[in-house]
Formats: sequence, structure tokens, C-alpha cells
Amino acid sequence: MIKLDLKDRKILYELDGNSRQSFHKIAKKVGLSKDSVIYRVKRLQREGIIKQFHTLINVGKLGTISFRLYLKLQNTTPEKEQEIIEFLKEQRVVNWLVSIDGEYNLGIWALTKSIKKMNDLWKELLEKYMDYIDKRWLTIFTKVSYFPRAYLLEKEKNLDEYTFVTEQDEIKLDKTDLKILKLIAPNSRISVLEIAKQLNITPKTASSRIKQLEKKKVIVGYRTMFDLEKLGYQYFKVHFNLHNLTTEKEKQLRAFIKHHPNIIYDNEVLGGDDIEIEVQVKTLIDLRNLLSEIKEQFAGIIKDYKYIMFYKEHKYLFFPG
Repeated sequence: MIKLDLKDRKILYELDGNSRQSFHKIAKKVGLSKDSVIYRVKRLQREGIIKQFHTLINVGKLGTISFRLYLKLQNTTPEKEQEIIEFLKEQRVVNWLVSIDGEYNLGIWALTKSIKKMNDLWKELLEKYMDYIDKRWLTIFTKVSYFPRAYLLEKEKNLDEYTFVTEQDEIKLDKTDLKILKLIAPNSRISVLEIAKQLNITPKTASSRIKQLEKKKVIVGYRTMFDLEKLGYQYFKVHFNLHNLTTEKEKQLRAFIKHHPNIIYDNEVLGGDDIEIEVQVKTLIDLRNLLSEIKEQFAGIIKDYKYIMFYKEHKYLFFPG
């Protein structure tokens, strides 16, 4: 864990909410000079706290289906587990791959335009590694929302929401739009001038195209990837099963999820549990306190819950393969 002062945390919070905003704007918000902000950001990058600036793209608008696959492995050596990880990393449809502590060992987010493509991966995985897979759970994300990390500033509640996974709702995009998305997805701070240069278009065209992609909700925001361990945080996924649910109670629970400073994602999953959230806290005790708070407020509708811990990301792409 690296020691950060309040100015550092304010900068991280601003970059987490909008990593494309200018350093001049950030400087005004945090009460520093532009040069001081640039110096601090570069230091945070050198120290590995800031891993990457990236763009939130609504993958449903690109016509993709978001699959979630959990795998529980058996009879594996560390070498065999690494072989399975390498196999999954090489698959074009796999956008996110993470190691898990808990009921499962690996979590996969896969993006495809057809069920057939996912079925191809499924069949190849089972053909190669069936003897090493104890359990598997394949579901479809229908909606995933991200909430900026209000905990960075110890805020009581979060107010913003960015939905970047929806059901298939493909929007017509030409080759230039797609090329822009491919450039800006892994680097949200890439300049309009650089985009124009690489695509051989005018800066005015590049800027206009980006604004249109934002207007169409293809681009929904600009984020920053952090090294959570260096920030002193752990990453958990919590699954809830509900009963006696009313529309009003669900509305209240969703509002609680959105506003809690340590809840970062709200997942709606076809074939998954009733409520699935992703939480970032400093300790397991903090997670238990959060769960106690949820149980106290929503005891009448929570049947049971379980949680897992994401502890190592092996792959994270910001644009469908």
C-alpha cells in the first residue's frame, strides 16, 4: 500500500469519474496548478497506482452479447491452471479474465455477436480441459452499471452511474467510427490530433465523431484502472438471492446499491442470482459490515447470499475482439 495525500486522492477521484477531462479542469477542481497535477499523475503512473486510462463503451450498442462464465477447477497443478489461463487469454472473444478465491477459481467476461461464437469457445474449452473442470456456470449480462469510486474521498454516497453493458441494440457505425473506438477504448486520453493523424482525417472530423458517439451512448464515459492492492483495497463479488420481493423494495435496494460509496458495479444477469454487486473495501471486516447493513435494511427480502474475491486480473480488453 502506497501512502497518498488528499490531493492525490482528489486527482484519482476526478480521473475515475472522467479520465478524458483536461489537466487544467482537474487542477481547478482540486486546488492545484496544472503543472502540479501533471507531476502527480506521472508519479502515480510510475508507482503503478494508475495502470491505464480507458473509455467505457456500451458493448450492446456494438451488437454484442455479454457472457459471464465461472469455472471451478479440479485435479490441477499450478502449471495446468496457468495453461488454462493462457488458453483463455488467447481467445479473441474473452475480454476479461480474473482469478477468484471462493466457490470458483476463474471468472470470464466474453463478448460475441452470436451464441454460436460462444458455443465454439465452450466446446473447445470442454474438449481440451473437461477433466480439469469441476463446475461451470454460464450466464448472460443484460445490464451492468459502473459507479465512480466515492470511497476515494470517503464520501457518504455516490451520485453518478454509467451503464456500459446492455442487451443487443446495434447502432450503425461506419469504419471511421469503429477505428476511433479502437483507438480511444484503451487510451481515453489520446488527443483528437493524434486520432486525426492516425486515421488521416481532420481534427474537426475526429472531434465531431467522438461527440456523436457520446450522444448515441456508444461512449458512455471515461475511466481509470487502478492497482487496488497499492491503494489498500480488496475486490469482492456478492451474489444475493431474494424472496418476498416487491417493486418498491427492489427500487429501494437498487438505490442503496447505486449510492453506497464502496459498491462499484451493479450486474443484472440472465440465469444468474437475483442481485449481483461488486464491492471494493479495505478489509474483510469492512465487507461484513456492508453485508450487515444490507441485511439490516432489507432483511425481509434477502433469502441468502454468497461472496467471492477477485484477486488477479489476467486480461482486460476495452473493445470487443
